[in-house]
Amino acid sequence: MTRKDDDLLLSDPDSHIGRLQRAALELLREHERAGDIPTNGRFLFYELEQRGVIPKKYDGKARTPLQDVSLATMRLRECGLIPWSWINDESRSLADWRYAPTVLQYLVDTVESARIDLWRGEEPPLILTESRATAGVLDNLAYEYLTPIAATGGQCGGFLVTEIVPLLMNRRRVLYIGDYEKRGPADQIEANTKRYVESHTGRVFEPDEWVKIALTEQQVKASKRLQRLEMTKLDRRYKPPKSYQAVECEALGQGVLVQLIRRHLDLLLPQPIEPMREREERQRGGMLKALQRIKK
Repeated sequence: MTRKDDDLLLSDPDSHIGRLQRAALELLREHERAGDIPTNGRFLFYELEQRGVIPKKYDGKARTPLQDVSLATMRLRECGLIPWSWINDESRSLADWRYAPTVLQYLVDTVESARIDLWRGEEPPLILTESRATAGVLDNLAYEYLTPIAATGGQCGGFLVTEIVPLLMNRRRVLYIGDYEKRGPADQIEANTKRYVESHTGRVFEPDEWVKIALTEQQVKASKRLQRLEMTKLDRRYKPPKSYQAVECEALGQGVLVQLIRRHLDLLLPQPIEPMREREERQRGGMLKALQRIKK
């Protein structure tokens, strides 16, 4: 589809929403070429803000730039300019169940999704993120490396005890992803999460067993771009509210974040991932042939 075709489906190119639609479309096509699909609205918002397309906030308006990004991407999907699946809504989920006419057919149908151990019997690390938006764009990477992943969404004692603690009863590592803040609540959220897990597992995590891999002070200090994105926030748990400086994890950019985590996982893997994926593919093919012979 040409730019002229795009223009026929989008708002007036001289209007604010029209310019935003076109900038979002260009950015999403860049994501697709880079293999960073699906994405979500928060990552798109930060990338568009860094490109100067939208501000961090509108002065004197209740409406936010993030809401406008959501409207712009909805128009792109409704017009058919991008597939609906390109953008995740990590706040909602659907439970659906696989079935088949026979157990044998079920096995045939699921061979292509069968995976083999990449970690030589060790438990793969658990990726914990503060935000659902971050976890949502890392699902594909986590599946590739067979690493469990969850978003804490702040303080979540019940979820930690029922879902996370059982995964951490042995020596599984935690790779933590959250915002960088100076004197803000993010460090307290991570510390509370770690303390809660330790108290219910009986573990004391060594420095190499619980590692914050993003967004760290060292990463912010090494990046002029991230330093420019530092913002002042208010911690309203205090009266009067206390101000603090923050750089949100999504500001790092989806592609950069994925590559950072991939490099970290590659260092932890006991063997390179590609030969294992090739072995996996060969085993799938052999099993499918064996099941097809049984069907005959």
